[in-house]
Amino acid sequence: MKKFVNWARTTICKPKDIVYPETEEEIIELVKLCNASKTPIKVVGAGHSYNDIFCPGENGVLVSLKKFNALEKVDKERHQVTFQAGMRMPRLIKLLKEEGLSISNLGTNVFDNVAGSCATGYHGSGINYRIFSNFVTKFEIITPTGEKKVITKDDPEYDIYAVSLGMLGIVIRITLQCEPYFKLKVVEKKMSFEAIEAEFETLLKENDHFKFIWIPHTRDFMVWTANRTEEPANGWWKMFKTYFVSGVIINNFLHELLLFFASFNRRLIPKVNQLMSRLLLPEKNVSVYPSHWAFFLPHVLKQDVVEYAFNIKDTFKVFREIIEMIEEKKIYVDAPIEVRFVKGDTFWMSPTQGEDTCWIGTKIHFPLGREPEYFRYFSEVDRILLKYRGRPHWGKQFRITTEEFKHNYPKWDEFWSFVEKNDPNGIFTNRFIKRLKGEA
Repeated sequence: MKKFVNWARTTICKPKDIVYPETEEEIIELVKLCNASKTPIKVVGAGHSYNDIFCPGENGVLVSLKKFNALEKVDKERHQVTFQAGMRMPRLIKLLKEEGLSISNLGTNVFDNVAGSCATGYHGSGINYRIFSNFVTKFEIITPTGEKKVITKDDPEYDIYAVSLGMLGIVIRITLQCEPYFKLKVVEKKMSFEAIEAEFETLLKENDHFKFIWIPHTRDFMVWTANRTEEPANGWWKMFKTYFVSGVIINNFLHELLLFFASFNRRLIPKVNQLMSRLLLPEKNVSVYPSHWAFFLPHVLKQDVVEYAFNIKDTFKVFREIIEMIEEKKIYVDAPIEVRFVKGDTFWMSPTQGEDTCWIGTKIHFPLGREPEYFRYFSEVDRILLKYRGRPHWGKQFRITTEEFKHNYPKWDEFWSFVEKNDPNGIFTNRFIKRLKGEA
């Protein structure tokens, strides 16, 4: 039996086989064989999902497209690129730069597989930008019965395929809308919670990209804004200090060492957080970087994550409840809580479907392999967010009933009816999906 472990080491998948097709024909043949024998099949990208959405089970076949990852076409006039679905973000960013192009918006993790990001609702921050799938102008897919299907943005079924949870076949090719290569002027500054709330509409509307973070057990908040600029980029020394010294050495290695000692006495977490805040949060810092560097935040320290989207009008109500919950329940949270903003869309299974959203994400670290008890904290976050019709990120952790999903997703039943029609043998169904539907 083969084994695949995700990046965070929160899921171990033991499929019957792991295969690495290199051509479109091999993928079609594989899907047809699995459909004929009713063998479960799932695709894994970079392994950055925290749950088991990608695992086909012990009798299934796990597919990696990492050998099917070529850039096939560059349309410089339309600023569009077409590539095979094994493409990962770092390589795509590098290839785009060579062509004078950039991706308009990214999250802090830029190591994901592109197709997997679309399937799970990957997003950045900026109220004028929808989730990543919105940049896709065309999907080419091998359906569960082995036929090739093309879905363009003007296709009525685009809203179904844009966030598919990997249920509608194997995406083999993507055409992505980009823009000319650009730089971002990033401003990071401390602000009080009250000031962020008072200036919220201005921060949201007057910046291309805006988010803020809170360091639990402190009163330290930091606002991050980024706007397109023609100013010259900072030199290598500032990038070295920002991404290697602060980002890797302090925020990952030193932080991990401190958390390792605090794992024996969680009451030390507030002191660790206060120290990290003094080391890493500037009163004000202004930088100019190529866009992908501006979005990027180094992640080395293993962690588990929960993140929810909800109506943007409830941003500060929800955040206050989370702060109060942490204090009242005496829960020690060892990582910043990040708050981002995304424009609404019409995709059936998108967490931002139908409304502009605030996303609140929180995590717990596993320093040097030590795993603290954190499910009580995540369950409390679930409880608060469900009061506000929160919808979880599909690639992260959550504990929600099928009835709650039905309440929060207007197209829930229609989506699963569409899946059953297109995958009559259920070969893309796994335990994760059965839990969503209340069948496991």
